[in-house]
Amino acid sequence: MNAPTNTPPGKPGSPLGLHRVLAPEGVLPQAALRLDPDPRLRDDELRIDVEYLNLDAASYRQLHEEHGGDGDAIREAVRAIVRERGKMHNPVTGSGGMLIGTVAEAGPETPLGLKAGERVATLVSLTLTPLELTDGLRDWDGLGERVPARGHAILFGRSVAAVLPADLPDELSLAVLDVCGAPALTGRTVAEYAARTGRAPSVAVLGAAGKSGSLALAAARRAGAGRLVGVVPNEAEATALTASGLAGSVLRADARDAVALADGLAAHGGPADITVVCTDVPGCEHAAVLATEDGGTVVFFSMATSFPAAALGAEGLRADVTMLIGNGYQPGHAEQALHLVRTEPGVRALFDRRIGPTARQEDSAVAAPAPATDRIAPASANDASAVVVDPGHTPRATTAPAGKLGLDARLVRRARELAARAGGAVVDMARSHTTVAVERAALRLAGLSGADAEGIPWANRLVDAVRDQVGLEHGVALPVWHALRTGSCRDLTELASRATARDVSFRLPEGAAADRAVADARRAMAGGLAVIDGRRRERDRLIGQWGEPTGPLIYLIVATGDIHEDVRQAVAAARGGADVIAVIRSTGQSLLDYVPHGATREGYAGTYATQENFRLMRAALDGVSAELGRYIRLTNYASGLCMPEIAVLAGLERLDMMLNDSMYGILFRDINPVRTFVDQRFSRQLHARAGIVINTGEDNYLTTADAMDAAHTVTASQLLNEYFGKEAGLTDAQLGLGHAFEIDPDLPDSFQMELAHALLARELFPDAPLKWMPPTRHMTGDIFRGYLLNGFFNLAGALTRQNILLVGMMTEAVVTPFLSDRDLALQNVRYVMNAAGSLEEDFRPAPGGAITRRADVVLREAVDLLERIGEHGLLDAIAAGTFGGMRRPVDGGRGRDGVAECAPGYRNPAVELLETSQDSDREGEDQR
Repeated sequence: MNAPTNTPPGKPGSPLGLHRVLAPEGVLPQAALRLDPDPRLRDDELRIDVEYLNLDAASYRQLHEEHGGDGDAIREAVRAIVRERGKMHNPVTGSGGMLIGTVAEAGPETPLGLKAGERVATLVSLTLTPLELTDGLRDWDGLGERVPARGHAILFGRSVAAVLPADLPDELSLAVLDVCGAPALTGRTVAEYAARTGRAPSVAVLGAAGKSGSLALAAARRAGAGRLVGVVPNEAEATALTASGLAGSVLRADARDAVALADGLAAHGGPADITVVCTDVPGCEHAAVLATEDGGTVVFFSMATSFPAAALGAEGLRADVTMLIGNGYQPGHAEQALHLVRTEPGVRALFDRRIGPTARQEDSAVAAPAPATDRIAPASANDASAVVVDPGHTPRATTAPAGKLGLDARLVRRARELAARAGGAVVDMARSHTTVAVERAALRLAGLSGADAEGIPWANRLVDAVRDQVGLEHGVALPVWHALRTGSCRDLTELASRATARDVSFRLPEGAAADRAVADARRAMAGGLAVIDGRRRERDRLIGQWGEPTGPLIYLIVATGDIHEDVRQAVAAARGGADVIAVIRSTGQSLLDYVPHGATREGYAGTYATQENFRLMRAALDGVSAELGRYIRLTNYASGLCMPEIAVLAGLERLDMMLNDSMYGILFRDINPVRTFVDQRFSRQLHARAGIVINTGEDNYLTTADAMDAAHTVTASQLLNEYFGKEAGLTDAQLGLGHAFEIDPDLPDSFQMELAHALLARELFPDAPLKWMPPTRHMTGDIFRGYLLNGFFNLAGALTRQNILLVGMMTEAVVTPFLSDRDLALQNVRYVMNAAGSLEEDFRPAPGGAITRRADVVLREAVDLLERIGEHGLLDAIAAGTFGGMRRPVDGGRGRDGVAECAPGYRNPAVELLETSQDSDREGEDQR
């Protein structure tokens, strides 16, 4: 597009770029329908060879939604816009983005101070930047905001650009410079308010965990703000923002729901003096106005803002507020924003969480845009590999990771599609069956606890009585609550006692009687879920009060058999630096089809998981958390035959992590596959509701199979667990996917291979808190060699950014660790993390080197395995010994007699309530 221009090349042009406007006449470049991108320069112009564009979030979201997530269609739409308009100017949103490139030529009179050869980022919108593309965007898959491109762009005399800093990665620099106007305007607004009123203003930031939001929080604090509230759309964002320490309090709310946001702010000190809007969805205007105190200021730093809606909304609400438009430019804005990301660890952490070699969705009010599906399950906003699940079980990655390993984006998408195909049939099976443990868990949610004189829980007694009389095919809710309504028992405990004595006759009610029974059961079970919701809020409050580590969570095991001795050891471990205390269960508890009751003082190689033991340990860790000023997390096991019940108890007693993986029970405890997959789905729905992070058991495969030969089975299982977890409602932040440092250390280049495996997991699951397990299989009893191996394990964790790091013991395979062993092990972790904690930034495997080649091989082998599993079915693959070398047939194993196929009319209000809450989350994310 080289049409004639108004000023001949070689002569000075208009510093405003008027000479580049082709149509209509008399408007500025931003308002023009077409610009002239002729590469021939005027004397005061500058030409940039484009490396990549960064589409603004609102523009990309609109294109993504219009084209249903079809990357090819999105790419063609961008090409068409640039081809037809001579600039990247989305006609729907009116926004564009920015670009990075190299100065190819600078006119002799350019006032921009840039030289040929300098790599720069433009700080003016692509909507007013003449642009021509020459590569057809062939290297862009259309599935992210960052667009690799070749072509040129023209800057005028009054354009703005910044030289890319040498000390920061390009991806980070681009992300910061893209929103650098936000912190500058926020800081100025806070400072002016303080000078005018003589007091520190309160500030609320909507979209606070995003790029512009995190910078705005940091700038507000430095400018003298008082109360700082960060508003985020989901639990993952809340967790990340809380960990950053940027906000005084964190509020999870939909920024488009004005009333709900105002109500939420009431619990965080009330309306703010200054509200900063950093979302990328429309419809937040009224909420922002209502969130602001009369006499306050709203700063709209969002291209999705409707300014008529804001003005008319304020008028209709009789809101005396000043409204500012964030125009993206303030003097010194680029330097200020880069300084913040260099000097504010919380800001840097949030940016590191988001950026990647492909641009990610960010700064949202409610959720990330998802591919076109009938219904959309939770997916992490800003996740370069976020899985989106629909009822047909066909996930797609919203963007494709490449990262340090240069993974094949199409191969990654294929892997997730295959995992969903293999997992879909298992989910269908789980939906159509129930188990004795699921029904007992529902009764525990309804308040049934305690045990009889023989130590058998009342939940077991009642479910067994119902099963004996009417079966489980319709669930226990109908017969149990019908019996309560029509009989003389005062509560569930009395009913269980009398049923044990065979003094109750159960029957299945019909019609109105059935409706009343279900309504009564629903009220009772909703009460249990309300308790769990309260415990989750309590966790959030305590983390906000006490704080938590910014680096990996140091995970340490206690396992004496005596809960009171466990408490003493756990407190000592926390004081020694542990962040997570895992209480190992007594050997064999996973095979008990009941949950023991009360505090226990004996166990074999572990301590029984009981509600009272959970309560005692939680109380002790809360005490030492207050002492240390650091929230200490508690972990136990929701696995085995009582998986759903233990999940309920964990939610009621505020446990933070639970080992929860059906494959472990199937392979290593010979539990029936159907039983445990049904139980796993229910337990994960409970964990999702409780905000508990699950830990999966892939690391165990490598204790029975060779870590090199079986590496692909770990990756395949992680992908399956991701699918199962997200289908059940878990977020990325709740997926503690397991893997381990188990390659034979005598193998040449074994450490390189460990790095390849660990980095592959990190890049496939960038926002998952990976659980990194230390060496066990090759610990020989040589404690000096073991201590060194654990040091290498810790180093691998640091280099690949593992989130949950289990402390390795040099006495592994020799003795149960002494307290002194644990102290030395913690010293090992502390030394490596202190010495190498930031080395991850500089660790970049050579393209085509041993690490990247190994990761590619493992990923391709995992895809091949998932192809085979998809052909034959996951249950058949398990029966064939695919994972861990253990063969477990579908009709074998313990607990099979506790499974029932659901009949028409099956009712379980606990399941219905959990499904409803999950669907509500999905609907909110659909609207993002």
